[in-house]
Amino acid sequence: MSVSHHPRPQVLYVEDHPVNVQLMQALFAQMPSLELTVATTGEEGYQAALKRPPALLLLDLNLPDCHGTQLLERLRGQPGLSSVPAIAVTAADIQSLNETTFLEVWQKPLDIPSILKRLDQLLLGQSSAFFAEMPWGMKAKPMAGVASAFAR
Repeated sequence: MSVSHHPRPQVLYVEDHPVNVQLMQALFAQMPSLELTVATTGEEGYQAALKRPPALLLLDLNLPDCHGTQLLERLRGQPGLSSVPAIAVTAADIQSLNETTFLEVWQKPLDIPSILKRLDQLLLGQSSAFFAEMPWGMKAKPMAGVASAFAR
């Protein structure tokens, strides 16, 4: 009998602030069934996504080489990346994201228990099939109940 090996879902986090990266790494350490890949610039994130398309994109908006919305637009133009759900993780004004293809916005500072629950819903729970078929050309919306970690 052969055992099929399913790799852990990979989440690509593009963030240049070291404290935010460390916090996200600690958060993902609590979810060993998920794999976190970190990129610190838009270009690094773009190349990482091309090399291995993630199950979920977490994008800071204020990156050193581009705005997170520009990175997302560039990623959406690539085969295999057009339907990957993307979440803005930011302290920036969420009003500027209304016409993007971000699924939602996680406002910094983050509420860690809510984020863990949301990651489970998006990538590990029964809702994963729903999100795989969802069209991402919708207006971004803030995540309810977000409130407490991450540097600004």
